[in-house]
Parts: sequence; C-alpha cells; structure tokens
Amino acid sequence: MESVETHLPPLPNSSATARAFLREALKTWDLDGFGDVTEMLTTELVSNVVRHVGAPMTLRAWRTPTSIRVEVEDPSDEPPVKRSPGPLAERGRGVLLIDALANEWGTERRAEGGKTVWFEIDVTTATEEVHGD
Repeated sequence: MESVETHLPPLPNSSATARAFLREALKTWDLDGFGDVTEMLTTELVSNVVRHVGAPMTLRAWRTPTSIRVEVEDPSDEPPVKRSPGPLAERGRGVLLIDALANEWGTERRAEGGKTVWFEIDVTTATEEVHGD
C-alpha cells in the first residue's frame, strides 16, 4: 500500500493546495482518471476544517490495488454533519456530495483527541477507463 501525507494550515487556499497535492499523487499512481471526483471530495473535507475548526490539519492519501482512501485529520472532536439545505442555500452540501459520490466514508475519533474524516473510491474503473487496463 502506497501513501502520501501533507500538513495544511487553516487558510482559504488550503483546498487548492490539497487538490494540487492529490493531483500529483494520482498521476504518480496512474489514477489521474479519478482526479476530478477525488479532488472535489477532498476540497469538501479541507474546507470543512477551515470553516468549522479553524486549525491545522493533515491530509493523507492511501493507494491500494482497488481503491484510494483520502483522510483529513484535525483536532476537533465534532463529526461532520449531513445537512438538508434548501434549494437556495449557498452552503451545506459537502457531506451530501461525499455520501453520494464516495463508495464509503466515515469519521474516526482519535484516542489522543480530534478526528479523521475519510472517504474511499473504487479505482478499478478509473484505471480501466483512462489507461485501458
């Protein structure tokens, strides 16, 4: 299993930094076919930490033969909340997107405090579509 990790500050541009970081990892792993979905869901996780926690975070990506797992670790014990925003609401759809587009996702509390929010995507279809494997 391959993995990469980076630390991000709680700044508005951290989502862009996270996307660039993942883009390079996915390219290295020949998984660039899933870049758009993976980057979008990662943006949701990172922006939630920036908006709701306001503390530094750690971004990790794990590559297995059949999936990619993206994790964002932060010092808050509060789990993300799945909301039901109205049609004109400007925010509140991030967890709904993750729930709809990821194969699996969840939250794990860490023994030393804080949490890790993660999602997994089956990458076998991306590899077949992009690289003809």
